[in-house]
Amino acid sequence: MLSFIYRLISNFEKEHGFTPNLLYLNQFHLEMLRTQLERKVDGAELAQLLDMEIIISQDSVHPHVEWHTSVGNRKAV
Repeated sequence: MLSFIYRLISNFEKEHGFTPNLLYLNQFHLEMLRTQLERKVDGAELAQLLDMEIIISQDSVHPHVEWHTSVGNRKAV
């Protein structure tokens, strides 16, 4: 899951010239991502590690990223 998210971020940056600041996941994706990390992290820590806001939505069939102006400035990944 982590490598998939990294590819999403990289492809977004190549296409748009800047990194996304939102990551959409469903609860299953979030749990898969957490199990891949060496230690358990909460949502805020995970957002900090990814340097993105995380939106949990059961409508998200696949993880996806986007950029939105209402989210604070983010540095490049």
